[in-house]
Amino acid sequence: MDDTKPFWHLFRHNRNDEKPSEIEIEAKLKEQIQALVRNGIFFDFEKRKAAPVQSKFGGKPALPKKFEWPHYTDEYGEHIVLPFFLQLSCEELSVYDTDNLLPHEGMFYLFYDLTNQPWRNSKGAKLLYTPTPISELVPADFPDNLPEEHRLPEMALKFTAHTCAPDWEDYVGMTGDDNTAYTDWDIIERKLGKWGYPHMESAGRILGYASLIQNGIAEACESRAQEEKQQTYSKKSAREWILLLQLNCIEEEEVDIPFRDCGSLYFYIRQQDLERRDFSQIQFELQCY
Repeated sequence: MDDTKPFWHLFRHNRNDEKPSEIEIEAKLKEQIQALVRNGIFFDFEKRKAAPVQSKFGGKPALPKKFEWPHYTDEYGEHIVLPFFLQLSCEELSVYDTDNLLPHEGMFYLFYDLTNQPWRNSKGAKLLYTPTPISELVPADFPDNLPEEHRLPEMALKFTAHTCAPDWEDYVGMTGDDNTAYTDWDIIERKLGKWGYPHMESAGRILGYASLIQNGIAEACESRAQEEKQQTYSKKSAREWILLLQLNCIEEEEVDIPFRDCGSLYFYIRQQDLERRDFSQIQFELQCY
């Protein structure tokens, strides 16, 4: 009688290197993604004008009385008056900000240099915030030296809130670049829609995760912020950077702005700065195909 058979059967059943089933792997990855998801506020254009203090694209912004229209001198010595792109009412956004991250009053403004279209941190890309109550904002006239083609047509904005999962680049940055990242993502990417996190098309988004065209931006933000203090950089510190605003290339009858080659504008902020309402260290990047 061979007494070793029960032993080897028990060994095979209980050995530690037994591979988990496909169902177990998917359940683990779904749990991992659920821990990473964030609420995003998505917006699209509506073919109508907005009230003066409502969120909108283009037109004339409603500004604080002593607000100076953004301008700068570019690297060629040319004086550039920045075109106005977006006005985002925090009061409107608060309805969709389920994580309660944004201020509840005031306004965000986006101005961007269409002449040079800078790639990253530049005085030619400004995302500004004012806590001024909307009752004190005044519709502003365009500066005389703003070219006519940079006076963008006005379109109202429509918002929706969606829970979104990270793209591949953010997933790797948040979970670590280990040997299983590629194989895990192959499964995750196929299952995201089934798990309730489909890819969302929109003109842009606020918070949540960026829809990236090239590499991850959070680590680049941290690296640039450290400058000469690179020894303090880490992937963990890079995770402090989150998306504040993304605006995609604009393809409307009224206006067509490709941002170089079908690109997107991204503005990131440290979570702790957002909590403190400190918008002085926002970082910018343009990505395109």
